[in-house]
Amino acid sequence: MRPVPLLALAALLLARAAFAASPRFVDYLYIEANEGGSSGGHAAIRFGDEVYHFQHERPGVLRLHRDDWRHFRYAYAVLENRTMHTSRVAVAEATYARLREEFSERYLSERRVFEQRDVLCDDRMLLEVLLARQRGGTGATLRIRGGGFFFPEDGRSGPSAAALALRMHVLETYGPDAIGQRAAEIRAELARLAPASDDPATIDVAAPGFPHFPRTFSTRYRDLLTALLALRALDDALPLRRDAYWSPTDAGLQLEATERRALDAYADRLTGELTRLLRSARPDWGFAFLAGMARLEALRASGETGRLVLLDAFPPESEVMPRSSVRQRREAVLDLRAEADDEFMRTRARIQGGETVDEATFAALEAAGNRFLELDAAITQDRALRVPSGPLLPSRDAPWSDLIVPHLPSDDLVRSVAQARAAEEGFARRLQDRYGYNLITRNCVSEIFRTVSAAGADLGWHVDTGWSLDFIPFVSARTVNATWNVVQQSTIRSYRRSRLDDMVGGDNAFRVRLRESNVVTSTIYRRNADDSFFVLFTDDVVPLRPLFGTVNLAAALGAVAAGLPLLPVDHGHTLWSGVRGALFSLPELAFVSLRKGSFDYVPRDRRPRDTGAEIFAGAASAERRWPAGVTTFTRRPPARTGA
Repeated sequence: MRPVPLLALAALLLARAAFAASPRFVDYLYIEANEGGSSGGHAAIRFGDEVYHFQHERPGVLRLHRDDWRHFRYAYAVLENRTMHTSRVAVAEATYARLREEFSERYLSERRVFEQRDVLCDDRMLLEVLLARQRGGTGATLRIRGGGFFFPEDGRSGPSAAALALRMHVLETYGPDAIGQRAAEIRAELARLAPASDDPATIDVAAPGFPHFPRTFSTRYRDLLTALLALRALDDALPLRRDAYWSPTDAGLQLEATERRALDAYADRLTGELTRLLRSARPDWGFAFLAGMARLEALRASGETGRLVLLDAFPPESEVMPRSSVRQRREAVLDLRAEADDEFMRTRARIQGGETVDEATFAALEAAGNRFLELDAAITQDRALRVPSGPLLPSRDAPWSDLIVPHLPSDDLVRSVAQARAAEEGFARRLQDRYGYNLITRNCVSEIFRTVSAAGADLGWHVDTGWSLDFIPFVSARTVNATWNVVQQSTIRSYRRSRLDDMVGGDNAFRVRLRESNVVTSTIYRRNADDSFFVLFTDDVVPLRPLFGTVNLAAALGAVAAGLPLLPVDHGHTLWSGVRGALFSLPELAFVSLRKGSFDYVPRDRRPRDTGAEIFAGAASAERRWPAGVTTFTRRPPARTGA
């Protein structure tokens, strides 16, 4: 801790007086370590319900993330079982606004930059496909977002009544040749489309402000091709694919009269919106039209059958929990289904109460219904369970082979492929230079303080991680407490410690602590396959920690020995678990506890009251989230690198 100069102390006292009338609060969060990449701890900053924090991601970059507070607390304090320390900083209204704006702008800016990385990759791949087509190849296809609601057609019989009505409305509005003329215009535009000749070196990822990148060749090509598919689906009045929607027969999904009228009214408005969209100047109108047309058919089917029909809103990249895992976690899935049903009923109640259905309301209904129906199908039909990687928005894609190759000389197309490859590689290098992770100079702590400084916010002492140990999360928290205008400090216990405190308060303390001190007899913790091998918990014992660590080390080495002959059977799981267990037992010999155990799932009746089940363990890998404030199922988040 460094001394605070007299002038700084005087300014701090004046600031406290100024904040006394109507302060705003910013929370600096320090999250204790757990095993894995987060063994140095983690840091974040909170503005109300929004939490901003930097995460280390492959291939060695640091990215800013924004999470809902309930989601963040549930992920870290409950599933990752990590104690969180909060330093509440009082700030003026203007300072609060500047800080929040700075973090929000940085988050949106970084997201746009990383989206551009993916777009450049798509540029190169599309040009390679078109070059192969020009040379006579026929195998390559493109996956078109939104096309999966109607394509492939698979010989379905009869047009859709809803699509016929929409087509008639379009032709009455724009004329009998409107669809054909629009399609001809798009084909001609695709035929003359040419890649830009910009030098890849002109792409700057470090420029200040929100980045503006030119629309790439692949973006323009995909938008036009998607619009062509939308026109074809409309012109042929294609019905929805049977696997593209939910049409359950449960009596519980019977629509009340109020719901039916509200959904019919929304369908009428949607018809007009889709008709206007056909002549929209927005380049990506094709996907919006496909999704809207699919939603319109589901709405009309709901009105005709009297039961709620919803599009399947699970994204194509959703991970899948196998049936065997669903069976093993049946109790957890049943609990999640009950939660999802509650959320679904609450959403429906808004419509039953007379709320006008607009796009946002229906999207919430659609997402809540999809969550419930997916969980219900996994239980009642003994099915695998899909786990989404983001918000539930209808976006099914479909393979499309009827590609239009632009009228370009072969040599030009070859040069465009080479240029696209150079642009992709060059952008990746600049991305690494700009966002590359460094344990000391660019980590989850240093970037928070840099962003605070960029906002010009006066929180007290200026924290500079370049010449101190403040890049370490727990050191940074001490510095914040000593030098910023901290008016309150609080601690959110890890899930296991919180449950243990409750148990000790209501039972024989020695007996409870003895029972919960190990993974064998504990009633709180159940062996998590993601955790390393250990026997005794050391985070709540200090004097005995080296002794407990010795036991853990011996047990982990035993797991290593047992894992060697099991290699052909468990593919090294036991061996690797033992190695990690030994590694994280070593600090315990020096009174340092890093490993605390983690949880796949926590039942509703055992969660802290102000958190929700935004995450459920069970999918294969990677962090998976629902939108903030809603129930989900997935594996716990991967360990974050803190320091």
